Amino acid sequence: MSRNPGCTVFIGNLDEKVPERVLYEILIQVGRVVDLHIPRDKETNRSKGYAFAEYETEEIAQYAVKLFSGLVRLHNRTLRFAISGQDKQSSNGNIPVTPKVNPIPPPKPAQLMRSSDTPASQHTVVNGRIAGISPNHSYSAHSEGERVSLFLSKYKTLYGF
Repeated sequence: MSRNPGCTVFIGNLDEKVPERVLYEILIQVGRVVDLHIPRDKETNRSKGYAFAEYETEEIAQYAVKLFSGLVRLHNRTLRFAISGQDKQSSNGNIPVTPKVNPIPPPKPAQLMRSSDTPASQHTVVNGRIAGISPNHSYSAHSEGERVSLFLSKYKTLYGF
C-alpha cells in the first residue's frame, strides 16, 4: 500500500461495523487521502480492527495524527492514530525506535470548503469505488478540529453511532 511510510497513518481500535466510507469522510477533513486500506481476514472477510490511510505529504499525516488522536470515537471506541511503523520496536526487541521528529505545521486558518470542492480528477478510488460526495455537505468557516467534531456529531445523529 504505502509508497511513503511517513505519509501513512495507522488507525487502530476500529470496530468492524465502521464502513470504509465513514472512515474516509473523517480522514479527508485534514487533507487528501491518497489510499485507504482496511485489512480483512481472508476466511471471514471481517475487518481486523485497524486501517492504514496514506496522505499526500508527511506534514498532513502528522497533522492528522495530532488532530484526530483522542477525538474520533465510533461505535463506542476511541480510535488510535499513529504514523505507521513508529510504535514498533527495533529488531533486538528491547529498544524502541525513535520516531523521526518533524515539526507539525500550525493549523491553516479557517476556510470555506467542502469535499465536493475537490476537482473530479482528484477524487480517490477506494477499493474499486469512487469516493463520492454527500449532497448534505455544507460550507463552514470552522477550524479543522471544530469541523471534525461537527462532522462526527452530525454523523452520530444521523446514523445512531
